[in-house]
Amino acid sequence: MRVNHEARAAAAESRRAQTRARLIEAAMTVIAEKGPEASSIEDFVAAAGVSRGTFYNYFPTHEDLLHALNTEISEALDKTLEPVRSGMDDPAVLLATVVHRILAAFVLDPVRAWLALKFEAMAIPRQAVFEARFDAIYSAAVATGRFRHCEVAAARNLVFGGFRMGQRDIALGEVGPEHAVDLVALMLIALGLTPAEATQISRDAFEAARLALVT
Repeated sequence: MRVNHEARAAAAESRRAQTRARLIEAAMTVIAEKGPEASSIEDFVAAAGVSRGTFYNYFPTHEDLLHALNTEISEALDKTLEPVRSGMDDPAVLLATVVHRILAAFVLDPVRAWLALKFEAMAIPRQAVFEARFDAIYSAAVATGRFRHCEVAAARNLVFGGFRMGQRDIALGEVGPEHAVDLVALMLIALGLTPAEATQISRDAFEAARLALVT
């Protein structure tokens, strides 16, 4: 009797992927209810219906699972932005569109928004994907004269810091979603656009983000 080792290996890998996904989904549910600091490995394994030993096969520590969940959220968001990145030539419009799309996505999914906020306050590895995306957009904008030149880290801190505070205030209900229009406009002004152009770009990107996520 011949043994199809490739089929067995593929089946085993599929089972591993399913178990890992189940653990991450369970962690999302638990952390949304308890917060990352109060959640425990026991909570995760109970919610996922697996043993503690199975948990350690995938995530050696509690922090490893949190990092995996943070990565999952970031990569899912980044994937939704692929059509945007490939269809825009103006880096200023692209930056405004990306920020508005992410904020709008978090408005529609408050659980992920809350998780993202909690992760920002924790000492887990930062997600490099969005930093790299921003650096590329900013460099292109400077090269084409759309943004003023400064240290890229300073520009990144300005935009990311404003984004996180805006995300927090929107998630907590302290401001409405339209707060993002002025927020992004101010980012663009600080980076070098005129107030009139920055406001128009931000308003258009805000409306486009709302339409894109409800259709």
